[in-house]
Formats: sequence, C-alpha cells, structure tokens
Amino acid sequence: MKHVMLCCAVLALSFAPPAAAQLATTKLYNLVDAPITVTYSASGEAQVVLDAGNSIIQAAGYHKVSVLVGDTHAASFMINMGKISNTTLSQMFTRPTSPHRIYTFDVIGPEFVLWLTGGPPNGTDHVRLWVFLST
Repeated sequence: MKHVMLCCAVLALSFAPPAAAQLATTKLYNLVDAPITVTYSASGEAQVVLDAGNSIIQAAGYHKVSVLVGDTHAASFMINMGKISNTTLSQMFTRPTSPHRIYTFDVIGPEFVLWLTGGPPNGTDHVRLWVFLST
C-alpha cells in the first residue's frame, strides 16, 4: 500500500509544472529604468523599438502580452499583432495611455509591434514603459 501511495505521489509531481519553467517562458522589456527617446511622425505616431535594433517582437510560444505606458506625451498606444515581417497581415489594438493602467492582450499571432499615437507631430518624447510576455 505504501508503495502505491509513493508511486502516485511521484506521478503527481511529475505532471506539476515547476515554477522555474514558468519563469523561463516570460520576457520583460523594461524601458522604465532607462526611458527611450522616440520621434513622432507628422501624424503624431512613433514606433517603439523594444529589442535593440528590431522593432518586430517575436511572440510565438507566449500566450499573453501586457503593456504599461507611463510618462509620455502620446494619447494612446497601438499594438499590431500577427504576421508583421515582409508582407504584413495583422490585427490592430488601440488603448489610451492611462497612467498606472496595465493592458493585457491574448497572443494571436507570431509577431507584434508597438506604436505610440497622438503624440506631438514631428516632436520627440522620452517614454517610460514596459512590455511583459508570459505563457
């Protein structure tokens, strides 16, 4: 009987996802501690480069994208999610830049980009924000 209970306990633990596995499948783009400078277009839009040298973020393998936009002159932000590189086919999500408000989206495509909208036309801005990808 003890042998059966021990086998059941070992079997149950083997199916429980370890906490380390969850941590290994998250990614934080922290632009709070070191704000970035963006330049708005004539229409007041600026693409945010989250990953050095690449504005297209790979979201495959993640289930959620959370965004918090802090200090900025932009009125809103926009996420385009789907197939972005080369020929684009994506869905757009627009939200206001409400202070202390975290917006979470389901990952519905392999890539995404982040834009700030409603900023000062042809102006620059120092932006604090973070983006968190999780499974």
